[in-house]
Amino acid sequence: MGTLLASAAHRLTEPAVRSMDTGADWRDHAARFATTLTAAARPAGAPVAIDSPDPLAYAAHAIAALVAGRDVLLCRPHWTAAERATAERLRLAPGDAAAPPRLLVATGSSGGVLRFATHTPDTLESAALALQSFAGGAPLNSLCLLPLHHIGGFQQLVRALATGGALLLADWHAVAAGRLPALPSVAGGWMLSLVPTQLQRLLGEPAACAWLRAFSLILLGGAPAGSALLERARAERLPLAVSYGASEFAAALAVQPPAAFLAGETGLRPLPHATLRIVDPDTAEPQPPNALGRIEVSAKSLFLGYWPEPRPPGPFRTEDLGRIDSAGNLQLVGRADAAINTGSEKVHPAEIETALRATGAFSEVLVLGLPDPRWGECVAAVFPAADAPDLAAVERMLRATLSPHKLPRRWCPIATWPRTPAGKTDRASVRTLGRATGDAKQS
Repeated sequence: MGTLLASAAHRLTEPAVRSMDTGADWRDHAARFATTLTAAARPAGAPVAIDSPDPLAYAAHAIAALVAGRDVLLCRPHWTAAERATAERLRLAPGDAAAPPRLLVATGSSGGVLRFATHTPDTLESAALALQSFAGGAPLNSLCLLPLHHIGGFQQLVRALATGGALLLADWHAVAAGRLPALPSVAGGWMLSLVPTQLQRLLGEPAACAWLRAFSLILLGGAPAGSALLERARAERLPLAVSYGASEFAAALAVQPPAAFLAGETGLRPLPHATLRIVDPDTAEPQPPNALGRIEVSAKSLFLGYWPEPRPPGPFRTEDLGRIDSAGNLQLVGRADAAINTGSEKVHPAEIETALRATGAFSEVLVLGLPDPRWGECVAAVFPAADAPDLAAVERMLRATLSPHKLPRRWCPIATWPRTPAGKTDRASVRTLGRATGDAKQS
């Protein structure tokens, strides 16, 4: 049993994870689930699906299954029927039974298809220990406001187990409503992880800002954060650590120190377990400092592949665009594959365009991300104004096939649909017109 699993096995018998709402800890949930795992027959190679609606039970079940040597698939509560069917098909796909226990974390693809990044206890622990080193070496204690089925939520659990810290599970909706939990005194203080949508909500309340200043570190990630939002956080003197991460990296990979953020600097520093380089999007040739290109990652926390397939050995070339300056800091620019990050969720335009076309309401349609002060980016649909679609009817049809975060929040009719000389949609011109549409309907 590896270091993380040995620590986890011990801490399942301790009140290491608690609910802020009830004060209960995870020990009873872990003991009952361990008994269930022992009694249940194991389908060959099938990961255990973790789907409890109770975050405390969710955490206990996932860790107990990993400690028992089982592969684990983290389910999301708001999957559509089609997404649940895809998840179940992948869960039952044959894997390598000789491999160590693995964690399957849902993520997307450039085509919007559900898939699962595969991690081991070692990759998860590497990411946790790297962040501990960045934060100064003390145990990482977290108040978790993110769902545990997201890598940003689950890694808070891993960090507590790997570094001897504690995890408190809180209800985001209660916090957003102004019920701010009082934190007990602990060595090293408390960390908090937020997505920009959550930070935007909290910055509107003076009491919430005072509460946020009590944290030793506030990790911000999951979606692009607008400059206005960052300026407001800086004005409130929040100890923000802007981060770059993904399910494929086991969450944060490069982080800006709070002192650098408060000083008005830009750029993120790779954590000690990772090496980044910028490569040409077409040729994959390494680029010089300050040149734009795709971000390529080498790290001990890299995923093994998309379940059940292994990833080719070597660095992982992301679909993210960025620059590395002469000081070695990463400057994020955007997505090479046009994926939209909205409220910490990755949305792929191709999937939404397909759903919009299926409604029969559009002769042409293109989906893009537009800057949004609350969500980081919002999903926008651009279409010929002459189509004059019944948008209320379109939205009803979309809700039957798309998850809520994938629904367009802005509708952008344009008078003339640009085409190339070959008669195809001029996507670059459509994007420009869509972004410039001043009277876009906000849903």
